[in-house]
Amino acid sequence: MRAYYRTIDRLRAGMIVLNYAIIMLYASVCLIGTKYLIDRQTSLSFLTQLSHIPKNPLLVFIGCFGLYALFVLHVVKNTVLTPFLFRDLVMEWILAYGIVLLLNMATQSIVLLVIVDMICPRRPLKNKEIYEIIVFSILLYIGSNYALMQRFFPMSDLRSYFTIFSSWTSSILLLFRSLLEGINLLLFIIIIAYFLINQYEEKESIAQELDMVNQVNAKLRNYAALSEKIAQDNERKRIAREIHDTLGHALTGIAAGLDACLVMIEKKPELVKTQLQKIRNVVTEGIQDVRGSLEKLRPGALEEHGLQGALQKMINEFMAVSNVEINLSWQMPRIDFEKTKEDVLFRMIQECITNAIRHGHASMINIWIQMDQNDPCQMQVIVHDNGKGSASIQPGYGLMQMKERISTIHGTLYYDGSDGFVCKALIPLQKGEFDD
Repeated sequence: MRAYYRTIDRLRAGMIVLNYAIIMLYASVCLIGTKYLIDRQTSLSFLTQLSHIPKNPLLVFIGCFGLYALFVLHVVKNTVLTPFLFRDLVMEWILAYGIVLLLNMATQSIVLLVIVDMICPRRPLKNKEIYEIIVFSILLYIGSNYALMQRFFPMSDLRSYFTIFSSWTSSILLLFRSLLEGINLLLFIIIIAYFLINQYEEKESIAQELDMVNQVNAKLRNYAALSEKIAQDNERKRIAREIHDTLGHALTGIAAGLDACLVMIEKKPELVKTQLQKIRNVVTEGIQDVRGSLEKLRPGALEEHGLQGALQKMINEFMAVSNVEINLSWQMPRIDFEKTKEDVLFRMIQECITNAIRHGHASMINIWIQMDQNDPCQMQVIVHDNGKGSASIQPGYGLMQMKERISTIHGTLYYDGSDGFVCKALIPLQKGEFDD
């Protein structure tokens, strides 16, 4: 990229020098040619050949020099770090057109320099800025066309001054003028071609980078899916070990005890009662072990903070890693949920937040947990996000699991995607869970 801008700056500097030579050539020929006509006393015959009286040649010379000096000062400040400003385009347009008017539109070489300065050394342009440059360049080019504008403004053709000298001198001047303007046009074509090639290469590079990013994202998704699968397998193995070590052990002990009872009931019936007591102890221990295993599946925050505290902790964690605003409105009286109900409500709200961020791309999520105004023995859990929603909802695995979980505590789940996405659960409360 540095090589590109360095090359563009050099080519643009070449155009600046060439345009100075072209403009001052016309102004000098006009000034020297006028003196030549006066010295030869042929000015009257020359003026009769012109359709209009020409401008003061000294004014043309000084004006062209001054305006081009201002134009160059304005141009050289534009670098790769200079953002496009519409006023810069207007200022260059005015200065360039002033020079073109002083030269009676004998040359349009400076128009090409204006186009190059606006497009090439700048930061990437927006479509609106490109349109502005194109429109002003077309207007400047049309407005500086001598054949067109002489019909509206009285002007004499300064190019006629190149023919007043001797044939040899005139040929040299015309050749030099054509050479300068030809090189200027060639530089313009080279710069524009170089600019277009660079734009194409940048688009290709961006496309390759996007393709690479997509490949990396695909690999990350595959890795995440594989990690999730491994985690699920590990969890299944852990649960299987828990069942084997707790429930399996208890059932084996119960089966062995019952076998002993069957043997003793005929031979030593008085010992059956003692054996049944031992079996009862094994069952009790097995139940405690199963409960302990189930406790390990509960979120730790529920054990430490209760449902409200666990929800707030989860919300803070979500907001810490995303740009989503999550508001929790807890409007419940003092209540003592059973652990199963706490688990289900926690998982439901967790699933709703995850879906709102992952699928709905929501920026705000509001959660209400409150008593049902229509039924004092029922509570409401409402999760509403401002995501993209969906007019027609095809329940996936997450919604189905959520619905099944709610049904295990005798609740009902409703959802709607017409305005963002909203999930509403109605949960019956058991007697003793809350104070009347």
